[in-house]
Amino acid sequence: MLKADDTYAISKFPFGDVRNDPIGPVNKFINWVFMGKKLRLLRRVVGIFFHIELPILVYPLRMSHPFGIVVNSGVLLGCNVTIFQHVTIGSKRLGRKAGVPKIGNDVVIFPNAVIIGSVSIGGGAVIAPGAVVINDVQAGAIVAGNPAKIIKHEF
Repeated sequence: MLKADDTYAISKFPFGDVRNDPIGPVNKFINWVFMGKKLRLLRRVVGIFFHIELPILVYPLRMSHPFGIVVNSGVLLGCNVTIFQHVTIGSKRLGRKAGVPKIGNDVVIFPNAVIIGSVSIGGGAVIAPGAVVINDVQAGAIVAGNPAKIIKHEF
C-alpha cells in the first residue's frame, strides 16, 4: 500500500524507485567478494556460478537479480548504481568511441541493456530494458531503444 510520501517517487520513476531497495544477502556476498584485491579464486568461482564478470569494486553495487552481468574491468562505476540481470557494460577497442564507459552515481540499468565504448552516463540516469547505449547520456535522463535515445528527463 502506498504512503503519501511514495507518490513523488512513483510519479518520477514509472516502476517505483529501486535505488533505495535493501540489498539482499546474495548481493551483499557478491559485493564482499568483489570489493578489494582479495580472494582471487573465490571471485572466479562466484563469477562462474552467477555468470558475473565484475571489476574490483570501489563502491557497493546493487544487483536486483545478480545473474549474467558482465562489466569490463576498466569501467568506472559511481556509488549506488543498480544493475539488473543480463547487462553488458563493455569496452570498444577501435574507432571514434574507443574506451570504457563511465557510469555516474544513482544510475539504474534495467535488464538486457548494453553500454559500449567511451560513453558517460550522468548521475541519476535510467537505462531502459534492452537499450543499446553508444552515446553519452545526460544526468537525470531516461533512455531507451537501439541506439538509445532520450525519452524523458527525470528531473
